[in-house]
Amino acid sequence: MSLKAEQRLDEFFFTEIEPRIYTTGAFLVPMEIRMGNKTRFVWVVDEFSDDTYFDGELCSSHVYANKVENLLNES
Repeated sequence: MSLKAEQRLDEFFFTEIEPRIYTTGAFLVPMEIRMGNKTRFVWVVDEFSDDTYFDGELCSSHVYANKVENLLNES
């Protein structure tokens, strides 16, 4: 499931969805961060599309989770 689908389920949306760029294995979108009256943008992963590894082992990852421990599938 992509980050956009997860956001719709939680009724929360990033302020920007374009430009959407691809890096090896992932799509990235800009996220706006506001601190006081300053605005900054950072790239965040929107969706994985290739093999992902953890400690040298193939794994399945989530873009979005309620806890850091849930970002990786245990299976």
